[in-house]
Parts: sequence; structure tokens; C-alpha cells
Amino acid sequence: MNNQIFITNLMVPIIIGVPEWERAIKQNIFVDVLIDLKNNSTFENDSLTDTIDYAQVADVIRLEASENNKILLETFGEAVIKKLMEKFPIKSIQLKISKKKILADTDFVGVVLSR
Repeated sequence: MNNQIFITNLMVPIIIGVPEWERAIKQNIFVDVLIDLKNNSTFENDSLTDTIDYAQVADVIRLEASENNKILLETFGEAVIKKLMEKFPIKSIQLKISKKKILADTDFVGVVLSR
């Protein structure tokens, strides 16, 4: 049995990027997270203790973004995963971070990290 929670397209303002023009102002990144829960019991008892609160996951991501001093999505993603795994009972996690309209002829660029 495998229980998961997910958040898709969480829009997060952040200052990040390699070129100076990217770091001149906050831009929105889009975060998807898929979490395998350590607790593999069924969700029959309708208790939050058997899962992870989505709002708390989103809050951790937003807080990490507000305090960000990194230029790369990769290192930002590592910091997010570390915080989430410290705070919640996570068996495994996939984190996708996308930036919009950074390269010509693309909708998004980004990274996917799996732990």
C-alpha cells in the first residue's frame, strides 16, 4: 500500500536566477510536490494524524522562498526538500520547480528532484 499527497502549481514569489535581470525583482515560480507518506495505513479513520496537512507543506515552501538567497533552482529545491523531510513523516518526495518564459520558445524551464 502506498499513500501520497500532492500539490500542483503552487505559485510562489521568489528572487532567484543567474542573470542579474532575473534577480532584480521577484518572479513567480510554480511548485509541484508529490509526497509518499511514511504511514501506509489506510485513511479510513478520517484523521489528520495519518497524513500531512497540505497548507503546512505550502507554508514551508513559501517561507523557504521568502528567505531564499540562492541563485539556482537546484539548490533552492534541495533546501525545500530538506525542510520538508525534517518537518513531516515523508517516505519519499518528488519536487518540481518551474519558471515561466525564461527561454525564448518555451513555456517553462525547471528542475525535478526526487529523494
